[in-house]
Amino acid sequence: MNRQATKLRFESTWQRLSHRTDGDAIGQALLDLYAGEARYYHTIDHIDFCLEVFDEVSDQCDNPDAVELAIWFHDAIYDFPVEENERLSAEYFMNVSQGRLPEDLRRVVFEQVMVTDHRRVPEDTDQKILTDIDLSSFGRPWERFISDGLNVRRELNYLEDDVFYQRQIAFMKNLLDREHFYATPWFQDNFEPTARQNLQQYLGTLAERGFCIV
Repeated sequence: MNRQATKLRFESTWQRLSHRTDGDAIGQALLDLYAGEARYYHTIDHIDFCLEVFDEVSDQCDNPDAVELAIWFHDAIYDFPVEENERLSAEYFMNVSQGRLPEDLRRVVFEQVMVTDHRRVPEDTDQKILTDIDLSSFGRPWERFISDGLNVRRELNYLEDDVFYQRQIAFMKNLLDREHFYATPWFQDNFEPTARQNLQQYLGTLAERGFCIV
């Protein structure tokens, strides 16, 4: 999706849900955030990909509008330490949407953005679908999977290799040790086989480089 089409999609969604005409400025602010110079993976390309996947599963969502908004805002802030970014992104959404969106919708989107830290258990169907969407890049073709991984490494270039790759190993091992990599059936069918193969192959390459796989 080109940038203009991406922005127009946001403006249309925002106007429909807020009944306001300020989606142009809010959408441009989002695009500017995703174009930050420290970003290589968490860019508007990641949002575009998530939206493409969302369009495949939106009919399975209880509140597709909330899920789409959560996609737009879930990586809005990308500062360091990165462990705070989901909370900061959720707070950014709440600030932007104050007085513009219904309170019940705002609360739902806030909780959805928060769950994309992948450190808490999704509580409902929409949170499960959102986290599956966010992890769906693991199930892309190998070459794109590797490219995404290199871009994540560029974003976290302040970390020593030992620290970065041990964190990667721990996160990926946690995913592989689950009974199901993804929380919902559609992703289990469409992304899980490739995602598992990608992660197993990647962990093998790290073992060959001398990183300990426990």
